[in-house]
Amino acid sequence: MAKTLVIDDDESFVALCREGLSGVPGGEQHSFVFAASDDEALRLMAEEPGLDLAAVSLDSRRISGMAVFKKLTGARLRVPRIAITDHPAMETVRAAIRDGAADFLIKPVSPADLVATLDRVFADCEARRRAWRTEAQLSAIRREIDIAGDLQKRIIPVEFPPHAGLDLAARITPAKDMSGDFYDVFEVAPQRLAIVVADVAGKGIPAAFYMAVARTLIRATAQSGGEPAVVLDRTNRLLCGHDFPGMFVSVFYGVLNTGTWEFTYVNAGHLPPYHIPADGGAVTPLAGGDGVVLGVTEDLPYQQGRLVLGQGDALFFYTDGLTEAFDVDRNQFSDERLIAWLGESRQMPAHALAHDVFASVAAFTKGAEQSDDITSLVIKRG
Repeated sequence: MAKTLVIDDDESFVALCREGLSGVPGGEQHSFVFAASDDEALRLMAEEPGLDLAAVSLDSRRISGMAVFKKLTGARLRVPRIAITDHPAMETVRAAIRDGAADFLIKPVSPADLVATLDRVFADCEARRRAWRTEAQLSAIRREIDIAGDLQKRIIPVEFPPHAGLDLAARITPAKDMSGDFYDVFEVAPQRLAIVVADVAGKGIPAAFYMAVARTLIRATAQSGGEPAVVLDRTNRLLCGHDFPGMFVSVFYGVLNTGTWEFTYVNAGHLPPYHIPADGGAVTPLAGGDGVVLGVTEDLPYQQGRLVLGQGDALFFYTDGLTEAFDVDRNQFSDERLIAWLGESRQMPAHALAHDVFASVAAFTKGAEQSDDITSLVIKRG
């Protein structure tokens, strides 16, 4: 029910509002409070709860018309206002609209016209209120997403443990506010450096949430000890033990011995990193260490692979958002382009390799919208 403040000392109009709407369809949905002067109006505007509309006379000597709302102090009546007049001059109507009237009524007013006007203005008011509420809700959600995105960025390392003879760098660019890609680098024992690059199925908030769970489980399991195959097997069992419908994560996990430069790894359904020999040899993906993505089944074992990094060799880890980046004609950047770029750039330090590849992808896509998260991580033996 809509409650209207009627500011008018015209007894016939007040009587119409009090008694004349009972026989009009929709008339029972309206209630009224009345003020016959500015002072009464200001008191009701300050004290009466739940006012939805205001109808104000432009013709009474006791009422200052639309200017009465400017006299209210200490509060503000945020309701649509209907001007009432018995002078249908266009100048009067225009002046009322300039002063804030949403609609107007010309006396004598019929019951049906009064109800129709109140219904129309109230419906417009409710639509605006819903829009304001929706905008406020969206703004609140936007703020929460921004905060969550900032928190996610903070859990992905930007600085790495220093190790003599090791150059390490990484970069991640989400397709949306939050990423399903992640990487991690941390020590699991003296001269043992764990390296993780992973890609959760999907994008946005669900993928980001699953990413946080998977990252935490991998790191905690790795810290408890064990070969890479054991770590991913334990992590997979933990993920499968939770009910995350349709969610899974591809992971490349390895441990680098910074004393012998042996890299022991497992590939759980992820794109293998590229080995970039310093001697000019072919850029090739790491073979072996095969296994299924995490979070799908507990029944399949994980294999391990091994590689010894030579002096100046590098490993380039990435997610499929890089090679599957599209240009405006839907052509992919492709593994072939990446391999060629890595071969040409093999003398670069790790930071340049990890970051400059994004410039190469951007030059290829030429402003096309990014369709997936992109991550790169490079380790290079000095």
